[in-house]
Amino acid sequence: MKFKSNKIFLDIETVAEQLRSVRQEKELKIEEVAKRLNINKKYLEALEKGNFNELPTGVYGKNFLREYSLFLGLDYKELDKIFQKELSTEKKLLQKDLFSRQVAHIRYFLATPKIIKNIIIASVVIICFIYLGVAIKDATSPPALFIESPLENIIINDRTINIIGATEAEAQILVNGQHVLSDTEGNFFKKIDLKNGINIITITAKKKYGRENTIKRQILVKN
Repeated sequence: MKFKSNKIFLDIETVAEQLRSVRQEKELKIEEVAKRLNINKKYLEALEKGNFNELPTGVYGKNFLREYSLFLGLDYKELDKIFQKELSTEKKLLQKDLFSRQVAHIRYFLATPKIIKNIIIASVVIICFIYLGVAIKDATSPPALFIESPLENIIINDRTINIIGATEAEAQILVNGQHVLSDTEGNFFKKIDLKNGINIITITAKKKYGRENTIKRQILVKN
């Protein structure tokens, strides 16, 4: 179920403030929203607190924002503009902070006794191996797959339907075994024909070295 919001926001209101205030206005608990959208609660909390660095990278974070804003009845396009500005500002601040920390770490390193330097070097090597392991795991894990349309178990009269969804940009997409192209952000669209009675649509996303992620939709077509 999606809600429509008549609330008018000022330009100075952040994405976090808009999401949080509308949810509270509708007297919805964040746990309930997370369950309905099938999105981890911590990502919705990150959106409501403006902690965008805690969101998954790539297409994930943007799709979480889209699903949440549409659910609350907010204008996603306008909200996304604010989100991109805030994200850009946050990245600049993080880069500036990272540079300052690197300079401070270099100065500290030059003044540190040899044994501590060796410990730091060993720690850096361990961190690199951990990062490599995480990168390999990410490359071989199944890609995320979001289906915006159609919903599950629907009944329609039309003989065609649009498949709209999103996955990771590098993932291959198949709808009922047919390859479907996606844009640079992983969004895809496919119009398919239906027959009378029950139709089962299978949408699959697969990375080159990873496992598949498959979602099925069952549609009943009535005359």
